Amino acid sequence: MTVIDVEERTGVWFDMDGGGRVQIRTLTADDMKSIRKQTVKKRTEFKKVDGTPGRFEYEEVNDELQNELFWDRVIVDWSGLYDGKGSEIPCTKENKLLLMMRSIKFAKFVGECLKELSDSEAELEELASKN
Repeated sequence: MTVIDVEERTGVWFDMDGGGRVQIRTLTADDMKSIRKQTVKKRTEFKKVDGTPGRFEYEEVNDELQNELFWDRVIVDWSGLYDGKGSEIPCTKENKLLLMMRSIKFAKFVGECLKELSDSEAELEELASKN
């Protein structure tokens, strides 16, 4: 019997050194497709090359929006994160992006957790396929 989990990924909680927790999830194929649909536009250009008219298709990618959508989807929630004034930082899309862009410590932590989670999910898939 093969069991395939198709439920929404809620994410896994990771504890930060010094306090605070971050809930992270990996992206599904549907997530990636949705992000790509919102951030990649197909363009067509007509021009002559060596005197011969041609039609050229290319993709224009909005990298900034792609990063925003990616980090907003991957970082689900957090608790126990405080700013320099001692105020708790709410988990909003804007704050997710702010921390990913301005805090090397936070960005590195999220990246490491995401890799660990991806590796763990791949291992589970491999074990499931062997059974």
